[in-house]
Amino acid sequence: MTKELTETEIEEIRNQANEKLGACRKTNDIIGTQIFSIIGRYARVIYYPLGKNAPWGFTRIKGTTQDNNDKKPFVVINTSIPVSSQVFAAAHELYHIWYENNPDVLPKDLLDETEKEISEKKANRFAAEFLMDKTLLFQEIEIYKMAKFTIKEILQLSELFTVPYKAMVKRLYETEYIKKSVKEEMLAETEKSIKRYRKKYGIIDAEADERVIVDNLVELSLNAYEKKYISFEKLEYLLQLCHLEPKEFGFVNKSSNEFPSDELIKEILEDDE
Repeated sequence: MTKELTETEIEEIRNQANEKLGACRKTNDIIGTQIFSIIGRYARVIYYPLGKNAPWGFTRIKGTTQDNNDKKPFVVINTSIPVSSQVFAAAHELYHIWYENNPDVLPKDLLDETEKEISEKKANRFAAEFLMDKTLLFQEIEIYKMAKFTIKEILQLSELFTVPYKAMVKRLYETEYIKKSVKEEMLAETEKSIKRYRKKYGIIDAEADERVIVDNLVELSLNAYEKKYISFEKLEYLLQLCHLEPKEFGFVNKSSNEFPSDELIKEILEDDE
C-alpha cells in the first residue's frame, strides 16, 4: 500500500502554494496558461512534441557535474498532449524546482497516484492548490450556480481553470465538494467517454498544439544575425530547430553572385570618372 499525504504535509503544501501565488502576484487570479510565463521566470523551458504516449515532461536540474546550482534548471513540456495537461505538468514541475531541486520525469499517467512516490503526490497536490485555489474555485461555483457536480459541471470547471478533467475531479474531492464515492465514479470514466461528453455539452479542451519553442533561442538568433555575428546559413539552421524559417521574419539569403543594382553600378562608374 502506497503512503498517502498526511494532514500536516497537505497544510504545508497549501501554505507553499499560497506563498508562491502571493510572490507571483496571482492571489486573486485564475492561473491557467499564465503558468507558462511563470515557469519561464524560474527555468529554461523547451516546448516540444514528444508524442502523445510519451512523458508529459521532465526537469533537469543539472546539465553536467560542473554546473552551478544557481543557474536555471531546464524543463521540457510535451506539446503532444492537451494544453490543460501541459498546464498541470508545468505547475507540477515548479514544485520540484522550488522545493526539491531534483530532476524529475512526468509519466503520462501522472494523475493516477496509485503507485506514485510521495514526492510526486506532493507535487500533484501543489499543482492543484496553485492552479485551483479553493477560494477562486468557490467563487466560480457560486457564479455558475452549481448546486450539484455532474460530469457537465466538472468539465465546465476544468475548462475555466485549464486543467485536466481528472485533476478537477480530485480537487473537488480535496475541497469537500464531492464525496469519495462520487470521485471514484467520475474517475472511472474513460478518455473516450469524456471526449463524447465534451462534444455533447460543447465544452472546449484545447488539443495538443505541437508547438516547438526552445527558450529564447529564436530571439537570440535573430538578434545575432541582425548584428552580423552569424551567417544566414547559421540563422537558418538555428531557426530550423524551432520549425521556423528566416523568411517568416523578413530575412532572405542574398547570394554573393547576385547582380548589382542599377544604383550601385552608377555609383561605381561615377567613382571611376
